[in-house]
Amino acid sequence: MALLSLCFSTAILASGFVQDGQNTRSLDAYLDGLIHKHAMPSASVAIVKNGRVTYAKAFGYSDLENDVKATPDSVYRLGSITKQFTATMIMQLVNEGKLNIDQPIREILPDCPDTWMAVTTRNLLNHTSGIKSYTEISGIFADAAMKPTTPSGIIKTIEKSPLDFEPGTKWHYDNTGYELLGMIIEKLDHRPFADSLSKRILKPLGMTHTYFTSEQNIVKHRAQGYSPVVGGFKHANYLNMTWPYAAGSMESTTLDLAKWDAALYGSKLLPQDSLAKMWTPTTLKDGTTQNYGFGWALATVNGSKCVEHGGGIHGFTTYIKRAPQKGLTVILLTNSDESDTNKIANDLMGIADPSLQVKAFQPIANNDTLTKLTREAITSMIDGTLNHKLLTPDFAKQVTPEIESSAKADLGKLGKLTKMELLSTKVDNGMTTREYRITIGVSELKMTIAITKEGLIAGLRLSP
Repeated sequence: MALLSLCFSTAILASGFVQDGQNTRSLDAYLDGLIHKHAMPSASVAIVKNGRVTYAKAFGYSDLENDVKATPDSVYRLGSITKQFTATMIMQLVNEGKLNIDQPIREILPDCPDTWMAVTTRNLLNHTSGIKSYTEISGIFADAAMKPTTPSGIIKTIEKSPLDFEPGTKWHYDNTGYELLGMIIEKLDHRPFADSLSKRILKPLGMTHTYFTSEQNIVKHRAQGYSPVVGGFKHANYLNMTWPYAAGSMESTTLDLAKWDAALYGSKLLPQDSLAKMWTPTTLKDGTTQNYGFGWALATVNGSKCVEHGGGIHGFTTYIKRAPQKGLTVILLTNSDESDTNKIANDLMGIADPSLQVKAFQPIANNDTLTKLTREAITSMIDGTLNHKLLTPDFAKQVTPEIESSAKADLGKLGKLTKMELLSTKVDNGMTTREYRITIGVSELKMTIAITKEGLIAGLRLSP
């Protein structure tokens, strides 16, 4: 199927358009409620059915200082949604015979450290390289990331750090890997990353309001980014946009991203078998799988497979969630860096198609010793006072000062732990694994924690 033409024949609304009998009142009420609750200054949303926009509307203000109302033409920074574009260009190079994703990256980028000898392009694509993510360096956003850099400059910040694990043996989300993918694209395409993005994707799809961010360029309808504070919002901290690069430096509109979504049903960008590879779970060396492909996270909702990805960058949170079997996509862009866009996108998809409504977890009444230990751990992470005696020796080694500092910065700005609900618990060979829904400030997160029979924490993961 070729790229579907996006035609609109319904009445124009004040800030968008609708068609095809969508339950617009429910969508409007839900999104309007988020704005009134100050969940974000604005939200721009598109619902796409089989490549055709059926709902496109924006709520709130894209610029609070100048009272500029958001519209579907408002341009938001995308953050890590950028990764799916980077991964697509890598797969285009593979199809052109210019790249083998299983060859060591040092064969393409010979200046990489010797310790990266076994790292392949595949490892970068699916976050299994073991290379340290530069975003986990303590203080990076308070100092270095305020100034311009280059891709090689980003790599220099972590090139002396040892690998966190042997390539292919574990999964850890890694922004550095996608910076390296951008460098590979530049090397093999013989042009700047932004030019490849434009010529390979943006121009062929007519995405005329999508950009590789440059703060020097004038971009019409560009939204301003904010962070929540008590009683409202403040301007988000500054980030020089040369740092996110191929991992997060794009900006776009919901309507342009609808064109992107439509192209993914055809072969204008890649053959469907190549896209299928991007949407295949990662298999680690021990045979276990991770629900992440190449630039896309994978999920199943009530039996329907979904591919999705969120983005978070100073002042903005975003989400694109696709249910290809249903031909349904939700695109969500906001200008607050603490919006729970994962939950919002799930809710919107459930409104658009009730068969995709995510069932609410019912908390399990509990306040036992393990819950108290978990509460102590998360509270101390927020405060930056984590007691390593609570951890197993192996896990304590993984929780480096840089990770602790990053956790304190990320969690501390949300506020205090206000609620903790047990969602599930299971015991296997003496190890108890539990899932909690926790509320820090007004933000909800899911926490998975593993506790040994001796009462030590062997692992802990937070996710939206």
